[in-house]
Amino acid sequence: MYLIEEQESLDHFLNDIKNEACIAVDTEFTRVNSYYPKLCLVQIATPSLIACIDCLCEIDLRGLWKLIFDKRIEKIMHSCSQDLEIFFLLNNGIPKNIFDTQIAAAFIGHSSQVGFKELLEEELNVKIEKSQTRSDWSKRPLAKAQLEYASDDVEDLIELANSIKDKLIELNRNEWVKEECEDLINKRTGLMDTSEIWKKTKGIKKLKHMQLRTAILISKWREEKAAEKDIPRKWLIDDHEIISIAKKEHLSPEAMQDLISSNRLRKEEIIKLNHFLEFSEENTLSSGRLNKGKRIKDDDMSAVSNYLESRSIELQISKDVLGSKKDMQNFIANRAGKLNKGWRRELLFKDLENLLN
Repeated sequence: MYLIEEQESLDHFLNDIKNEACIAVDTEFTRVNSYYPKLCLVQIATPSLIACIDCLCEIDLRGLWKLIFDKRIEKIMHSCSQDLEIFFLLNNGIPKNIFDTQIAAAFIGHSSQVGFKELLEEELNVKIEKSQTRSDWSKRPLAKAQLEYASDDVEDLIELANSIKDKLIELNRNEWVKEECEDLINKRTGLMDTSEIWKKTKGIKKLKHMQLRTAILISKWREEKAAEKDIPRKWLIDDHEIISIAKKEHLSPEAMQDLISSNRLRKEEIIKLNHFLEFSEENTLSSGRLNKGKRIKDDDMSAVSNYLESRSIELQISKDVLGSKKDMQNFIANRAGKLNKGWRRELLFKDLENLLN
């Protein structure tokens, strides 16, 4: 393993690996004190090379992104949704041809959220330390323990993927995993799409009508302001403060300021928020219905849940991989969603239809 901190070293490394069929990729970042994640390190491994690329050095990373976004090269990653979020924010896109070992492992009998350390030990009998999980990756110079931890995350990743792929082929489930990984790169989660992030505001689902409209508007305003200031959204206005403001009608800026504990909003900004709430013509009520849909019979929900439970035992796949509560509700109400697509439809649809008819 070697640490890359200079342009010449990076260019040489990228040239050495540009014709690889697959590479292992991981990242280290910080986002404790910021709205946006701050990329600190990118680790890349091939069967013969490992490098940790210091993204805080003054080096041009365009060659690195060209490699990662090369659709001919398979990227082996583990639980990579946050890595993909960073790639999207920095490049306005997500790389194609990704194999996520956490997703894949769920189809050979592991839990859907299996950790890398556990998976590596169970599949390859390789033990690694995870002592640097909470490390400050923005601090320089990086400690030896940090670099060892970072390289451990990619060193055996390709071998791990090959082990999982062999078992998937035996079970005839490799196309299932390919479909799941395709779905992953087509999703827009986290900061890739903040249009419905207001739904994560604690307590907002209990509000109705104008209170809900007010809470949605404040949540959206908070999101934009947090992005502008690059600080965590709750450092501006906490969720319970949004709910408190929404429950009160026609608050003055002064009364609103009394309900906000943060000192990171200037008086002028609270006045602007107050004005925004009073005069906004945005129609949030249609989007704020939380997609409740049709009423679902308890018997239908129980029948589908029990069926998925029995099939999960039979297939040795976690039930939540087959379908979540939301997936079940969507299928029962509309015959839509994951349970009516791809390998799940082929495997489950006929039985589910018979259950519900």
